[in-house]
Amino acid sequence: MNALLASLLMLAVGEPVPPPPVTDAEVVRHLKPAELAEWHNSMRVNALGESRIKAGQSIMSTSTAASATTNGLKTGGLSETPEQIKARAQKIIDEGTAQVRQVAPSLARLRLAAAQRVAEKTKPVEYAAELAGAAPAVALDAAVGRLHKQAVDLGYTSAHLIGSLRVSSAGLERPADLTAELRAAWSRRTGAALAAVPAEGYAYVPGVAPVAPALSKGLKPATAPKQLAVLWAEQYALTTDGSQALLFLRLADAHSFQLVASELVLVEQRAGATPAACGFLLRDERSFVPRLTQGVAPWVFGFERDSQPIGSALLAHICLSQTKLSVAADAYVTIVAGGGPAGGVVGAKWRASVTEAPAGSIAFQVEGVPVGGAAVPVGLLTVRVGPPVAK
Repeated sequence: MNALLASLLMLAVGEPVPPPPVTDAEVVRHLKPAELAEWHNSMRVNALGESRIKAGQSIMSTSTAASATTNGLKTGGLSETPEQIKARAQKIIDEGTAQVRQVAPSLARLRLAAAQRVAEKTKPVEYAAELAGAAPAVALDAAVGRLHKQAVDLGYTSAHLIGSLRVSSAGLERPADLTAELRAAWSRRTGAALAAVPAEGYAYVPGVAPVAPALSKGLKPATAPKQLAVLWAEQYALTTDGSQALLFLRLADAHSFQLVASELVLVEQRAGATPAACGFLLRDERSFVPRLTQGVAPWVFGFERDSQPIGSALLAHICLSQTKLSVAADAYVTIVAGGGPAGGVVGAKWRASVTEAPAGSIAFQVEGVPVGGAAVPVGLLTVRVGPPVAK
């Protein structure tokens, strides 16, 4: 309670509030090499001091018991009076206290430095974007133009268009018309041509390491990254009548079967209507995503089976467009083209669960679930559809 009142008082007068303390076991993970050496030396001196204090207190209790006798205690061949025992004990306690006090400033400074670094690493981070709505043909053409440029810039010269999926009140569909429109829009560009569709069609064929999966029984697997891209479309209705929808175009590598690019547009299906706008915001309350990107190898994410489709689709797009996290593509390919089972190795999975939201919005509670571990709360993902935001 006193600590809370102190924090409120510091806020009131404008002084910075110290970060929440961290345990000593965690402190060492956030110190620099020179600080770590100082920490270990100070902890050693502090432990010696505490040991001296305990020894003196033990002797002091002995002196109290000895004061009840008239003979005193013997140290070697000499007798000590209770007063002498007490004086010797107090000297030991004072020596230990001096050692503890000597290193207390150093330990306090290092604990504060570690706490500040933890607070910096776990501060809230937001990922957001605003999308202007457009008619289906206009929206698709704009998205194709941007994704095609990314494919060329990444070094792909050929891509397999495996199909499309649509999620609406009618359920899951694989619309041939959307695939045909995507094929026509992509074919108007040059630089990353569409490969011929195999005679037996597309279906995910699992690979056995080191051989990569294949897109069809009649197609040879890619033998290296950037040899071949995989392209598909995903459309998710935002309204019951499907008049407004999010359209994602995805590009994956046919060797790693990980997403390499994603484009997103808001499709306005209502003829003559003023195009709406869509905004999404993921508030990562404790910098879950940035902390995962600090390792040597990027984390590869998948999705839990019970994760809501729109939430999952947006999280994949955020990973590709605003972070350095990777997303496994084999599950998507299996859903769009069939085949399977998907067998990509992932380090963790997203879970987006629908929660209460203001009118005109959709909200999801987002969790990260490490493989073999417990779910970690990440934050709220909110999707808003309405009139364009005035700038």
